[in-house]
Amino acid sequence: MRQFTPTEKQQLDVKIEEEQELQERSPNSAEGSKETSAVTDFISSFWKYGFLALILCLLAYGLFILFKSGKFEYDEYGGLMIALMLLFNHVAYYFTTKGWKSIVMKTVAWVWIVFVFVYLFWIT
Repeated sequence: MRQFTPTEKQQLDVKIEEEQELQERSPNSAEGSKETSAVTDFISSFWKYGFLALILCLLAYGLFILFKSGKFEYDEYGGLMIALMLLFNHVAYYFTTKGWKSIVMKTVAWVWIVFVFVYLFWIT
């Protein structure tokens, strides 16, 4: 085992004292961090799935409007394209976070963003 130099020992002692002082100041810090973690997890999952539900509702509404009007002109597709853009981005950044699926979804999301901006600002 490696022997610490006197300077390293002193630095470790200072860190240990700081940690002890921190724990003495907040005795319920472990319980508080668990509660905070639970609240943060709830908010995170609510955002993840709640926003997905909202996006799917927007997509369904866009499809409903498109088929109800009966006109399949290019002006009618703007809402659907934006809803799909939101959906692709949300799936890419909240549901696929690792591996090749993440790379593919992020690529699809960015290509769709470019396509939507071209559609909205150039075609219409």
